[in-house]
Amino acid sequence: MKKINLKRPLTITVANQKGGAGKSTITRYLAYSLSLHSYHVLVVDEDPQSNTTKSFVVTKEHNEPDSVFVLDKTMMAGIRDHDLTDLVVNILPNLDLIPAHYDLKNLTNYLSKQYGVAEEGDANYHEVKSKKLFFLRELLEPLKSRGTYDFIFIDTPPTSSDYTDSAVGASDYVLVAFQTQSDSLDGAHNFIFNPDELPEKVNEFGVPTDVLGILPNQMQRSGSIDETVMQDAVNFFGKENMFKTIVPYKRRLQSAPRNGLRNDSYWDKDIFTSFLDNLTNEFIERVNLMESDK
Repeated sequence: MKKINLKRPLTITVANQKGGAGKSTITRYLAYSLSLHSYHVLVVDEDPQSNTTKSFVVTKEHNEPDSVFVLDKTMMAGIRDHDLTDLVVNILPNLDLIPAHYDLKNLTNYLSKQYGVAEEGDANYHEVKSKKLFFLRELLEPLKSRGTYDFIFIDTPPTSSDYTDSAVGASDYVLVAFQTQSDSLDGAHNFIFNPDELPEKVNEFGVPTDVLGILPNQMQRSGSIDETVMQDAVNFFGKENMFKTIVPYKRRLQSAPRNGLRNDSYWDKDIFTSFLDNLTNEFIERVNLMESDK
């Protein structure tokens, strides 16, 4: 795949209103694959469960077996300091991480103390909500302005919350993933069409983001339910908005937290040949098309 020169560094969030959509798995593997194609990628772990951080630490330890690796500072500390620039950890050539830890569970309380609490209808609702939406965008700006990265991916927990809201508020594009099951498709549909979700952020608060595409995930072979859900997705979103690449169900994809991200064994290479190479190519094609209109 020939590398394209982007006009600007792009921040991406893989999103769905519900858990189990494979958001973290897609974030990890797509970021990893892009880095192997010479794109400079930063992954920001905004999930208190920190599973992506664990996966990346295992990856680093696998590739640097003789090194002693300690995380000095994590995401919540950087947020408190209003500075994420000294949190960056190199994992592999072209692949960096801003790590998370369990203390990130305090994010909502921290934002409430910083910016206040307001409900819809309150006089200060728009001001408070706007500050919480855009705080992460402001923190990422120094990293984007360096010109170091082509892509910044944000990994979020499986909830509709301040984590997801701030990730979307910081993103140039949202990639909406869904597992080929009815509940997960409903989560994708609600995220895009529910007036309190993406439409509110874009139309009322002016979040400058767009939907890059809809990505089916964890599809089972010969599954009648999966096929029905896929057709419903095409009807909901339109065929042109659906990724042609479908992420199949593969047990190996679930092993990243234990084995790290690798491409040196038969089953790891199978991930690339069966879908990840195609997904990476299609991702770049969609980005290039969307950016050509900017």
